[in-house]
Amino acid sequence: MAETDYARAPVLLFDPVHANQRTTRYALFEIGFRQIECVSTLEDLKAGITDGSPLMIVAESSATDADVFRIVRSIRRSELGNNPFVVILLTTWSRDTAHIRKAIECGADDLIVRPFSTMFAEERVRTLIKGRKQFIVTSDYIGPDRRKNNDRNSSAQTLEVPNLLQAVVEGDTEALSRGSQWIQEAKSAVSAERIRRVAMRIVVGVELYMGGTKDGSYAKLDIDDMAKTSRELRAQLIKASRAEAAEVAQALIDQIGSLKPDEAPAASLKLIKELAMGAYAAFANGDGLEKSRDEIDRTVASLRKRLQARAAAVQAQQAAQAADGAGQSEQAALKRAAM
Repeated sequence: MAETDYARAPVLLFDPVHANQRTTRYALFEIGFRQIECVSTLEDLKAGITDGSPLMIVAESSATDADVFRIVRSIRRSELGNNPFVVILLTTWSRDTAHIRKAIECGADDLIVRPFSTMFAEERVRTLIKGRKQFIVTSDYIGPDRRKNNDRNSSAQTLEVPNLLQAVVEGDTEALSRGSQWIQEAKSAVSAERIRRVAMRIVVGVELYMGGTKDGSYAKLDIDDMAKTSRELRAQLIKASRAEAAEVAQALIDQIGSLKPDEAPAASLKLIKELAMGAYAAFANGDGLEKSRDEIDRTVASLRKRLQARAAAVQAQQAAQAADGAGQSEQAALKRAAM
């Protein structure tokens, strides 16, 4: 078994409350970390990510949650720092369900609720080294795969990403020698998958709207989301240096921009779907979304099922309210008759 030497690994620790920062730093020191850079402002946190090479980021999220979550997403999207796969451990004093859900959904590896013992923190760090989760990429998420076993039939495929923290603390010279190449290969895989998923999002939205459901209910056509998604697709294609594909994406943006909230002709929607598929095909050198047909069909079917369930729930609630109102009216009538 490889010897674990935490002293080899640089850590960036962010906490705006100095007393809490000292407590966390002490815990990291007790675990064995020695290269611990402490910062207390978001600006210094971003500078430490950009200018340094931390192998693990520990960030408190209670007071500045929205900003911290935004920074984590920027890291995962290769918009901040040199390693989008750096191990990220968030801490928090909050037990609010919404806060915890957002912390999980931003792409961090783990979240520890305070107060915690050094032994507990060490167990979580050891898990991030020995048993780090594989990543999944969707149109709006890049991060650890937290799906339950019974959700594995969803279309997102897992990717094994570089874990330089493990390579350094275990002294894996072979992994370290190809560290930069390892990161670049993983970044390319993530970029390609994200472009595919963003294009699929537009196709799914169109098919869901045009297909309707058996009970006659229809999904709302979210033009704003389609416009935002098409701009994201173009931005990713430009970032990938695929000019021809980006031109197709620009045509897609223009077509979506011509839609009106109360007017979405079938011919326009069909063209939007074809442009989304064409942009991806131009990126993938002719390998179009046809290979993703099963994924698209499953996603549309799943969303349509949710739509039907939601419509049924609304109808049931309305029926219950109507029945309750009728009962109250009947009771009022009886009271009037008795007076």
